[in-house]
Amino acid sequence: MCEFVVYLEEDSSKEREVVARKIIKAKRKDGKTVLIDAAGNVTRIEHVSIEVVDTLMQELVLRKVS
Repeated sequence: MCEFVVYLEEDSSKEREVVARKIIKAKRKDGKTVLIDAAGNVTRIEHVSIEVVDTLMQELVLRKVS
């Protein structure tokens, strides 16, 4: 199974912060990005857009939006 590390990038820089690991599902719900990990834990992140989904590197990159 493919499990992603999720990174958050700020608009002003390319620095990345890890916000979640072992994510198996990501979806938009009620204006939020919802991340679900392999254990079923849910992380909700507001004010972001999905920039990159890379299955080879197992990365999902989110970017803060205003």
